[in-house]
Amino acid sequence: MHFSLKMQNLAVVAFIVCVALAVASEKESPCCRQVSARKISVPITGFKIQQPRPPCVKAVIFFTANGAICSHWRENWVKEKVVELRKLQAIEKSKKVTTIASPTSEFPSTSL
Repeated sequence: MHFSLKMQNLAVVAFIVCVALAVASEKESPCCRQVSARKISVPITGFKIQQPRPPCVKAVIFFTANGAICSHWRENWVKEKVVELRKLQAIEKSKKVTTIASPTSEFPSTSL
């Protein structure tokens, strides 16, 4: 009987942890239930493409200093902005990969 009580308590704790994780993951990634066709006038810092998984709709989520904005993925300006941002990401990625120590940089001495 004592074992059964422990199992019930463990099940309750596991359930609470699962609910807490689900709530936390919802806060981390916004879900667009509606989209806008309106062009964004504030600077865009990033984007994410959201696939349709009800209640979420297919959208491009643009991240700005003012928060996330859900845009319609079929709008021409949205497609152009995504291409532009992907090019910028590729440039940034190539900068990180090709950055090496300069020939004049000094390395710590390991003399014995």
